[in-house]
Amino acid sequence: MKNKLSVFMITFNEERIIEKCLKSLLWADEIIVVDSGSTDATLAICEKYGAQIFHNDFKGFGEQKQYALEKTKNNWVLNIDADEILSDDLVEEIKGILKNTPTADGYFIKGKQVFLDKVFNYGPESKHFFLRLFKKDLGAFDGKKVHESIILNGNTAKLTHNFLHFKTRSLDVYVEKLNTYATIYAEGEYLKNKKHTIFEIYIKVKFEFLKKYLLELNFLNGKEGFYWAFLASYYLGLKYMKANEQYKIVKKQLLF
Repeated sequence: MKNKLSVFMITFNEERIIEKCLKSLLWADEIIVVDSGSTDATLAICEKYGAQIFHNDFKGFGEQKQYALEKTKNNWVLNIDADEILSDDLVEEIKGILKNTPTADGYFIKGKQVFLDKVFNYGPESKHFFLRLFKKDLGAFDGKKVHESIILNGNTAKLTHNFLHFKTRSLDVYVEKLNTYATIYAEGEYLKNKKHTIFEIYIKVKFEFLKKYLLELNFLNGKEGFYWAFLASYYLGLKYMKANEQYKIVKKQLLF
């Protein structure tokens, strides 16, 4: 290819999907993995597929991904999560772009959600576009602890094909993940002096479920669509409650 590509990802106990993920990336010129202390087979699998592995203690998603980005050496980079798999059509599309002269500095790619082994064909979760492919010297992560994004100093375009995002293997694992995300959110939210009333939490949780399940058509995704909508509303309420707890803790600390 005319333009060389580095793929980078962050990992922590990702043995469930990462082998399939890496198989879809073997055509890349470089694979960078930044791990934060996996205790399962993640690192062995990464070594098997020739990835360059670095350790970095996890302080937040934005900071961790920026660290991984800085370890890459090629002019074009592709950010993939360890639970995502590129489709064959997407691989060929990316190869075609890099083989010629790219018309944009960065490309958005659509992610299609897979939840509890169910491919979601309805709802925005399978229609979101993410900036993942870009020129290294023009992009950087915003540093947010969660829900991080790439800031690109250049023009962008959208690719046609998608990758599959395998959200979770079980409800236990996903609930644990939501709890972690809510904690990270709360630790940042209380610093902004924000507090949420019981009425506000109740209304927002109720509306979130109705929006996710009915308005966003997740009822067409079967029982998995119901589970997804329910857990999305649960997560919203949980992070607000955790934010209130953090606010309360900080207020107490200020009194002593």
